[in-house]
Amino acid sequence: MLTPISKTKQVKKISKHIVIIGGGPAGLMAAHQLLAFGHQVSLYESKPSLARKFQLAGRGGLNLTHSETLDTFATKYYENSPFFAPLLDQFTPTDLRTFCQALGQETFVGSSGRVFPNKLKATELLREWIIKLNANGLKIYTRHRWLEFGDNNDLLILNDKDVPEKISYDAAIFALGGASWPRMGSDGTWVNKFAKKNVEITALRPANCGFETNWPPQISSKVFGHPLKNISISLDEKFVKGEIMLSNYGLEGGAIYALSKTIREKIDKNGQAQILIDIKPSHSPEKIEHLLSHRNKNNSLSHFLKQELHLSIPVLELLKSYSTRDEFNSPAALAGLLKKLPITLTKPRPLERAISTAGGIKFSSCDNNLMLKQLPGIFVTGEMLDWEAPTGGYLLQGCFSMAVHVAKAVNKYLI
Repeated sequence: MLTPISKTKQVKKISKHIVIIGGGPAGLMAAHQLLAFGHQVSLYESKPSLARKFQLAGRGGLNLTHSETLDTFATKYYENSPFFAPLLDQFTPTDLRTFCQALGQETFVGSSGRVFPNKLKATELLREWIIKLNANGLKIYTRHRWLEFGDNNDLLILNDKDVPEKISYDAAIFALGGASWPRMGSDGTWVNKFAKKNVEITALRPANCGFETNWPPQISSKVFGHPLKNISISLDEKFVKGEIMLSNYGLEGGAIYALSKTIREKIDKNGQAQILIDIKPSHSPEKIEHLLSHRNKNNSLSHFLKQELHLSIPVLELLKSYSTRDEFNSPAALAGLLKKLPITLTKPRPLERAISTAGGIKFSSCDNNLMLKQLPGIFVTGEMLDWEAPTGGYLLQGCFSMAVHVAKAVNKYLI
């Protein structure tokens, strides 16, 4: 649980100087906790303002976390679930909502179980948070870019006047993010600098991203830019309900993002991944075939599909593109296509277009406190590490919980 700053400052502690590189959610949360422990904290951010990607995420409604049980929550981190489970206990989704409330930002649980600030945006939450951090002594240096490790692992920083500075510290936390949306600050340029220090790193890959396909040549451009709602998609034994968006390059959207790890790994193994789209999950194949077989022949098939099965024009165009004339007019064949529309995905969208990043510093390069084994006194947190999670609040909660864990570890290391 997050230690309240006001309560901690009543207890005299040994104050140390901690440097944080990176001003995103993980860096800010680590700073918040360390200030609560009574330490001096300096935060360096290369961009002119803090948490730019966090603000970008909030434009469409800031999904902070999820309301499901912690046992279920932890499974969303795939093979890293055993690591994240105790972290979620340290700083739970409820703790995050309490934290927001303390900043004057109430939250609510949406119909999907996702948690949002009442005002849906990141701007006001971030502003109140920075005011709190400033009031409690955080020294913030924007337009200050970390260059490399110096002698004795000092940190070389290019300041806002383009002059290199050497920064000393009692402990340092790196929270530079992955490599998605580089214009927001997370550009992955840290990878080679850490690799030179013999830190093992898994190649950065796009996660929660769209995927490309080779559309049939006869497909109409009318379908692009339209969603397929209330559908489900499956790959092997995994399936997800939700919504996807048809794009001129392929598919994107929540249901695709939720399966992105499975799709990406399938493409890595086989060169492609064929997903199956169930356009009418509420109907069995038999029910659809029966309806099609018994339609009034005076009613055109297209009109029937729109009126009785509530299919949109883009869906009709999509079905026609993936069937012959005879198949489209066959109740059995069309019912099968509506339940299992096969689309072959060939590659993920570029990393800079992904919502988040897979890959990063291997957990085996760190101790249990996320201090680098090759660089004592230097800790890492957030998307720099090799983990991923689907959208739905799991990414931000993972970063916040990990940051609290690292801050507590740094405090223990220093005292």
